[in-house]
Amino acid sequence: MQGTVAEIWRYPVKSMGGERLGSCLIAESGLEGDRRWALVDGTPNRAGKPLTAREAEQLLTYRTRLADDRVQVVTRGGEMRALDDRLVAELAAETSRPLTLREAAGLNYDDSPVLVVNLNTVAAFELSAGVEVDRRRFRANLYVEGLEPHEELRWLGRRIRAGDAELEVVSRCERCVVITRDPDTTQASPELLRVLTKTSDTCMGVYCRVARRGMVSTGDPCGPGLS
Repeated sequence: MQGTVAEIWRYPVKSMGGERLGSCLIAESGLEGDRRWALVDGTPNRAGKPLTAREAEQLLTYRTRLADDRVQVVTRGGEMRALDDRLVAELAAETSRPLTLREAAGLNYDDSPVLVVNLNTVAAFELSAGVEVDRRRFRANLYVEGLEPHEELRWLGRRIRAGDAELEVVSRCERCVVITRDPDTTQASPELLRVLTKTSDTCMGVYCRVARRGMVSTGDPCGPGLS
């Protein structure tokens, strides 16, 4: 069964808020510019590892976008900033961690480079949780509509098309405490992770590798069996 790409999201800096796009190139390393930068933790027990919202949930409240191949960051106070040494130093002070900035396209992912989430699976999760759930909690690259709930699980081990790109669906995405944080306020709702564990083995969405690069736009078909 095929769906339709409803939303495209790119996150230039790992664990910070992203930008919604009308179209984007899906390159071999993922959506062009996605997770291209990461803040690297220098604390002794995490030296060399990217800092994520698991350790510093306030990262979610910084919004990022690419402009002329440079990152623009909107702070929690609404100030537009460049991603530079000064901002990294301020974030280090805020998180009480020594931080450095790493630019490494394709190397800042937790798993595979493209994450696809079925919006009707999110809707089914909302019914189980008994509350409205902001889809942004799941930080997908492609949100797809027009599928049955959990239809994306039938894609595991198969290749799908998303616009002109071809993706290999390799695994389910196992979730962590990040989904319990409101993406705007970071207010915690720990029950969401408990419900997801009970209903879906703590998983939401599927990870994909890029088998063939290509453009994807909102409204494009997404699924297997596309010519």
